[in-house]
Amino acid sequence: MSNLAEFRKNYFLRQEYALATGRTVDNLLNRSKALHGNTQFMSFLQQTESSSSPINWLDEGQCLNASIHGLKQTAKEITELEDWLGFSYPDILFHLAHKHSTTTLEKIFDCEPNEDWGDVTKGDIKPLLGEFHWWCSFINELDLHEHDFEAAQDLLVFLEQPLFKQLKRLVDVVELANWELDVGVFENIITGLNNSNKNFITEWLSSLKAFSHYNAKSHREYKSLHSWLFLSLIAQTYGYKSNLWATKQQWQKLGCELKEDAKPAPVFHYFKIEHENEFVYEEEQKLESSFGRKISIVYNADQVIGFEGKSFAETKVSELPILERRIAELNIHIEHSNDGAAYCLSDDYITMPHKELFKAKDSTKAYYATLLHEMVHWTGHESRCKRTFGKSFEDPAYAFEELVAEIGSSFLCARFGLTKEVRANSIEYIAGWLDGFDDNQWIKTLEKSATLANRASNVIYVPKRDD
Repeated sequence: MSNLAEFRKNYFLRQEYALATGRTVDNLLNRSKALHGNTQFMSFLQQTESSSSPINWLDEGQCLNASIHGLKQTAKEITELEDWLGFSYPDILFHLAHKHSTTTLEKIFDCEPNEDWGDVTKGDIKPLLGEFHWWCSFINELDLHEHDFEAAQDLLVFLEQPLFKQLKRLVDVVELANWELDVGVFENIITGLNNSNKNFITEWLSSLKAFSHYNAKSHREYKSLHSWLFLSLIAQTYGYKSNLWATKQQWQKLGCELKEDAKPAPVFHYFKIEHENEFVYEEEQKLESSFGRKISIVYNADQVIGFEGKSFAETKVSELPILERRIAELNIHIEHSNDGAAYCLSDDYITMPHKELFKAKDSTKAYYATLLHEMVHWTGHESRCKRTFGKSFEDPAYAFEELVAEIGSSFLCARFGLTKEVRANSIEYIAGWLDGFDDNQWIKTLEKSATLANRASNVIYVPKRDD
């Protein structure tokens, strides 16, 4: 174990100990500055035990208390090392194996000279990389992101998201879990609020799932990247409302026929080869196949005559089974009436207008977006997320809770696959409640309300992850 003199002198040792204690380097230096350099670092830690903020080597049960700033600082340094060497940190550790501890990185990797890193030896950097690897593995196990962090840059990009700048500890990030599901919505809300067009509606999700395309006959999803890309581009170009597609033969089997100017679109199927010269694939119109790939020509449901899909004029609220099941699981008490939508905090139940009162062409979206707004209010009960409810329209707490509920509704509309776009009414509603905050307050208020909306969304919607 090193003494404080070595700790103060050795840059990489400072970073390593900061990670191991969950503190920042500045915090450790400030707390130890009155002690003699010969003091062992372990002795310094023991002397903090009687203070109001003791410092310890973190065990796994304490790691959620780690400083985000400390993690970001180390991730930033190691990202610079990755950029210089052209390897991710696990690959750097692999190349350091069996090298002498006094050999410099320039010699080990035979790379261009670097003023900052050239004289650094394996002995200098390997302990820090090992500690950082442990933290990345620990964070990956928390399942905070849809992909594992396989490089320092991955973790740095994740921690430097705008909404995370107000967070201090790793536990705060955990509480803001599944943010990747909501970040596109939040960024679009910001764009919409800055847009002078009150009828603002735009595509906002970068996730493929929100723009999924399906076969009208088999109901299977077109999952290949090329299929999704071509279908999305064609649907956007021609303004198709439907995400159902089928080959000419399949439409005929469904009792439909193509319009004269129906636009073709390619979809790609990749085969599983089980036996020699035997391909297994869906039974669809084959245009060309080679090297285990088949291309089919499909047509959108908007280009079909005789399709039984209801017109907008006939649309009524259709049940959203996935959400209805979740409501039942959460045991949410909902009553329907001819009055408006509301959440009763004292009796813990939701009032909704009858479904028949939603007459617009997007009645299903309107109904469930309204219901999700009230369900986010429901999460604010003291037995759940325990938020503060205002008593009147003039109360800032009332306005803030309305922001949480509407932003949460937007998040959940995306998570449940109800909408592909931020609804114009939501943008206007959020903008209306932000009017009460001055220019210096509104962005911070929006970020804070989005944080709480994310937590509320995590109560209502739990995403399925691949094991």
